[in-house]
Amino acid sequence: LYAGSKREAEDMVEEAIKISGLGDGVYDRIKTYSRGMVRRLLIARALMVRPKLAILDEPTSGVDVIHALHIRRVVRDYACRHGVTILLSSHNMLEVEYLCDRVAIMYGGRIVEIGSPRELLERYGVRNLEEVFEKVVREENGRSMGSGFKGGKRSA
Repeated sequence: LYAGSKREAEDMVEEAIKISGLGDGVYDRIKTYSRGMVRRLLIARALMVRPKLAILDEPTSGVDVIHALHIRRVVRDYACRHGVTILLSSHNMLEVEYLCDRVAIMYGGRIVEIGSPRELLERYGVRNLEEVFEKVVREENGRSMGSGFKGGKRSA
């Protein structure tokens, strides 16, 4: 589907093996893989075709620290080397801060803040994107609940 020739398909498979870091484990049955190995294989499958845009939903969800580090490094390196735009959906704000050049914070089904990680940190005067998210959500909740909102609870 993506390859124009057998050689191109073989190159893509080799690229996927390299991206996944599975080595000889690539020949094992998938049911024997850990959750982290499966995630790495799925990332490799998405990137091996060198898309212009790759959409990754919670790429490190449920994996251990070592696999999460591998996935983050691969995604960041691959995007830089091949000019791939990565659209990342994640609840892990520290991961977002590490991987993303631009961030859109969604709350209540809509975008409520947008900017580079650095811009957002400076705008809100905080140390990380988790704290930005917390401030944004508190502001949004305050708007929707009126002035009686304090510290995550509605005051009497």
